[in-house]
Amino acid sequence: MKSPVLSKVLLLCGFAALAAAPGCGEEEDPTTSDEQDATSTIDDAFAKTLLTGGCSIKVVKTGKTQKTKGTGGACPTSVTAVLDAIDAAKLKTNVYVVSEQGDVTPGADTPYRFVMAVDTGDGKKEKLFLSMLGSGDGVSDSFLEIMSFNDKKGVYAYYDLEDGAWVQVGDGSQIKTDATSGSAPFRCASCHTTGQPLMKELHDSWANWHSTWFSMQDPKSSDALFNRLFSKKIIGDTLELEIIAGTKAATKARVDKAVKEKNLKPLVKQLMCDVGEPSLIASHSKSSSRVGTVSTFSSMLPTSILVNNLLKNPRTGTGDQKGLDNVVNMNIPSLSTIGQAIDSAAYVKALTTIGQTIGGQPGDAMFPMSSPEKSFADIQVVQELVARNLLDKDIIADVLMTDFTVSTFSSARCDLAATLPKTWTSVDELRTAWSTALTSSEVRGAVGLKARLDNKADLDAHAAKVETYVKACNDRARSTVQADKETFHVDLLKIMSQRRAEFVEKYEAVVESDWLVPSDNLNSVPHAIRLGATTCQLEDQTSPFLGESGE
Repeated sequence: MKSPVLSKVLLLCGFAALAAAPGCGEEEDPTTSDEQDATSTIDDAFAKTLLTGGCSIKVVKTGKTQKTKGTGGACPTSVTAVLDAIDAAKLKTNVYVVSEQGDVTPGADTPYRFVMAVDTGDGKKEKLFLSMLGSGDGVSDSFLEIMSFNDKKGVYAYYDLEDGAWVQVGDGSQIKTDATSGSAPFRCASCHTTGQPLMKELHDSWANWHSTWFSMQDPKSSDALFNRLFSKKIIGDTLELEIIAGTKAATKARVDKAVKEKNLKPLVKQLMCDVGEPSLIASHSKSSSRVGTVSTFSSMLPTSILVNNLLKNPRTGTGDQKGLDNVVNMNIPSLSTIGQAIDSAAYVKALTTIGQTIGGQPGDAMFPMSSPEKSFADIQVVQELVARNLLDKDIIADVLMTDFTVSTFSSARCDLAATLPKTWTSVDELRTAWSTALTSSEVRGAVGLKARLDNKADLDAHAAKVETYVKACNDRARSTVQADKETFHVDLLKIMSQRRAEFVEKYEAVVESDWLVPSDNLNSVPHAIRLGATTCQLEDQTSPFLGESGE
C-alpha cells in the first residue's frame, strides 16, 4: 500500500487521540501476573466481539498485558484484518468520511478520516466506533483507533494499534467527576475531555463530512483499502444520531458516579463552564465559492451564536437540533426569524473587511458562519440532572441569564460555579443552599444570580429580556440603511472570531488543521467583547451585564 501523506490534519483526536504520551489512572484493576484472563476488566464491545479467543491487550492503566476470554481465536491486528473479521461475523456497519479539504483539492495528497460504527449484535451502532486515517493515496493499514462501550461500567474504552499489537489507552472510569481538575488521566482524554464520543461538527452542519449538505468528491484513489471504505460511505447525518446515543449512555454512568460520590457540583459546573467535548456549528448551506473570492447564498444564522442552546433549541436547516430536550423552551419569538436575517452580500463583504482566511488562503469555512457552540456533552449532563429531578428549568434559566448575550465561553458564568454547594438531593435544596452561599460571595454577578434564584416566578421576565436582545439583533441585520446593515455583519463576525479564539484556547488539542477554524486580522482576545442586551451593539465585557447586580 502506498504511504498516506501524514499532514498536520492527521494528528487528530476525532474519536481517539494520536498523541504520544501515555496516561495513567487513579485506580488500578486487579492483576495477578503479567498476562492474565481479564474478562472482568476488559469487558467492552470490541474485546467481546472482535478480540475473542485469548487476544493479548496491553492495558496502560495497569501496566499489564492482559488476555481476552478463550483460546485459539482470531486476533486481527490491522485495519484490513479487523474489517475482514467484521465481514466474517456479518456485523452491520455504517461508514462515514470527512475531509476538511475534500472539496478543495481532492487527490492523492488530500487527507481523509473514515469512521465506522459497528452493530455488535444488539442493534446499537453507538457502542463501537473505528477511526482510520489516510489520504487519497491510500489508507494506513496499521493505524486504527477504537472507542468501545463497556456496558457494565457505562463508559467507553479507548484502543490503539501500536507496533502491530493492541493497547487499551484508558477508559472513561478514569476521568474525575470534575473533568477540569488536573491533567488528562490518559492520552485520549486530552480531546475526549469527559470520556464521550467526539464529533466536532455534531450539529449544524456536519461541515466537511459527506452528508446531506456536502457530497464528498472521489479522489480516484488506486488504493484498495481506501476504495473499500469510500465505496460504503453514508451521510454523516446518521453519525450525529449515533454520537448522541453514545453520549447519552455514557452520561448516565457519569451522573451515577457523581451521585454516589455526593459530588454534584462539577456537573452543574458543566452548565456554567465549557468542559465537555467541543461542538462547532455553521449555516446549513454550502458556500458556492469559499476560497479566494468568496460567494455564498446562505441567509441562515445559527441561533446558538446569539443564545445558549439550553434556553431554546437552536434551529438548523432541517429543524431543531437533535438530542436536545428543550428543557427551558423559552418564549423568544424573534429567534424564529433572526436565522434568516443574514444578508449574503453584507456577510461576504464583512469577510474581506476582517481579512478572513482558511487554510492560509482568503476565504471561508466550507459552511458559512462557522462558530463554536455549547458542548453537547455538557448539555446532556444538564438534561440528565433534570431527568433525575436534581435540576430544573427555572434554575437553568437563572444561571444562563448571567451574561446571557454570551452564549458560550462566559467567564462570568464560569467564575460563579465556585459558589455551588457540593451536593443536594432536590431542586429546592440546591436553590436554598446556593442562595445562601451567594449571600457572602464577592464573585462578579453573585448578587444578580441570588436574586434570580430567590424569585421562582421570573421565567417570563427572563424571556422578555432575551426577546428584547434578539429583536435588536434582528433589527440591525434587517436595517434599511445599508451601512448599518454591513456594520452589524462585521460586528457579528467579530463575535464569532472571538468565539473561535476562545475555542482554540480551550480545545487546542482538537484543532488539528488550519482548515478547521477560520483565521482573520482582528487579533481577537478571549472574553473581550459581547453584544449588548438591549441594543445588540458591541460592548466591552468589563462593562456590567444586564442582571449583574439584580436589576
